Amino acid sequence: MMDANNTSEPIVARRGRFKVNVGLAETKRILIAILAVCALGGCSGKKPVPSSRLVQPAGKFSFVTPHGWYRTTLPGIDFIIVATDADYGTSPNIFVEGAPRSSTVSNQVAKMTEATRSESRDYRVLKADAFCTESGLSGMKVSARRQTKEALPLALYHFFIQDGDRVIVITCSCAESVKEKYEGAFDAAMGSLQTER
Repeated sequence: MMDANNTSEPIVARRGRFKVNVGLAETKRILIAILAVCALGGCSGKKPVPSSRLVQPAGKFSFVTPHGWYRTTLPGIDFIIVATDADYGTSPNIFVEGAPRSSTVSNQVAKMTEATRSESRDYRVLKADAFCTESGLSGMKVSARRQTKEALPLALYHFFIQDGDRVIVITCSCAESVKEKYEGAFDAAMGSLQTER
């Protein structure tokens, strides 16, 4: 992966006391989260939650979750994962990538797109649209697709929302064949996002 200056240095970030390669580490976190959500989503011990505001303490923001979806915390992941039962082979979910300090949404979109393309050759950006939350935060919604290891096509919706000097990055995903069923729920949840200070 190249940095913004097109040098051969990998993009590196500091998490606590450790340096990590952002692209590979973030991809591993996403895959672990998706696998865990798929496994935990159908467990009888999980109870669906009515539509309500979920505060993400690690990011100091909140959004309203879809009605009847589960909330899951996993060791090593700072944010609460929101998911529902598997539909067409995968659990539709809302996964917070993070809230990195970044000068612009476009910079963050470029970094994530480059990192994801380098790690998943079948990743394709379909379109990018301006997006605004009900609280007045603006950003971008990037619609994309890729396949799982089992060749299941996934619909991905990356939301990049500018909040002062940071960009909140959230990925919503589901099986591509049922994306019309979930895209509205993803848009509503992300449209309700607001800062919690």
